[in-house]
This record gives sequence, C-alpha cells and structure tokens, in this order.
Amino acid sequence: MVRSAKHIVHEIYSDVMFELAHEAELVDQVTDDLEAISGVLQDEPEFLSLLTLSEIKPDEKAQIVRRVFKDRINGLTLDFLCVLAKRNRMSFLHGIEQRYQTLSDEHKQLHRIEVTLAKPPSEAELEKLRSDIRDAMNAEIKLSVTVDPEIVGGIVIRKGDLMIDHSVRTILDRTVNAVVDRSKQIKDQGTTNRHE
Repeated sequence: MVRSAKHIVHEIYSDVMFELAHEAELVDQVTDDLEAISGVLQDEPEFLSLLTLSEIKPDEKAQIVRRVFKDRINGLTLDFLCVLAKRNRMSFLHGIEQRYQTLSDEHKQLHRIEVTLAKPPSEAELEKLRSDIRDAMNAEIKLSVTVDPEIVGGIVIRKGDLMIDHSVRTILDRTVNAVVDRSKQIKDQGTTNRHE
C-alpha cells in the first residue's frame, strides 16, 4: 500500500514527539495534551484556519499558539505545537495525535479495541465486556464504545484491520443473501431441467 504524504507527515512528527516525550518521561502528559488540543481544533475550526493562513508569518503563528496554550499544557507539548505552527502543520495535528496515541498504547502493551453496540451499555455490562475481551486476548486493552442503533443488536468488535461482526443487521443480511442465492439456484435448476 502506498503511503500518502499526509500519513508520512503524521508518522514523522508523531514518532519524534513520542521519542522526546519518552526520554522526558512525559508520555502520558503529552498524550492528554495532544488529545485535548486536537479536540479544541476540531471544535474551533476558525482557530485552526487562522493558524494556517498564509498571510500570517510563521513566527506569529507560533506566538499565537504560545499565548493560547501557555500554562495549560506542559512545555514539551507547547514547543511541539509551536514547531507545527511555524511549519504550517497544525492541520495535521489530529492525525499526529492519533498515531502518537497508538505509539503510546504499544509502548504500554495496550491493545485498542473498538466495540459497536445497538444501545449504550450499563457500567456493569461495559465492565463485563472489557473483562471478557481482556481474558480472550490475554492482554491489557483500551476499550472504546460506539453506539449505532442501525446494527439492531449484537456486537461489532474491531482491532486495527481485524473485524468480528456479530450484529443482528449483518446476520439478517447474510440470511437474506443466502435465501436469494438459494432461490436463484432453484430457479436455475428448474430452467436447466426444462431444457433437457
């Protein structure tokens, strides 16, 4: 698979940031900072647009970032944001943050698991689900839950590119397809028998 320029930028910056954070023993703090800042930029697209304007000089962008985030995040993260601002890379922050999060999880030997359910689980159901998946994988996990009523019921579990789909919607789709395929086979057999 050919990697896009955007993915290469995400990798370069997140790898460097993770290495610096690891050396400074600030991996978790930087994780929290990047997640919070990425959320701010997604919630405030006008602010992100301001930081990507070609009319504003790179040093001025870094000054804006420093003024806004100073005393709100640790110094390492702040310096990193200023570098992104100067190099007009703030629009890449969300992807950088996601890859950094993956590096952090790998470092802690945490497996990221995404689960889709038809309705919000109770705390007890969520804890049982977390425990069952952790036991099945025999590893520590980080569970994120999405609610999608369209799956009707059941569960969809994702880990990276691997997906286990036991949703009612998928089971129904498979059943309908099997019935349609079987009907076509019977019809085709009937047509073949008539021509013999």
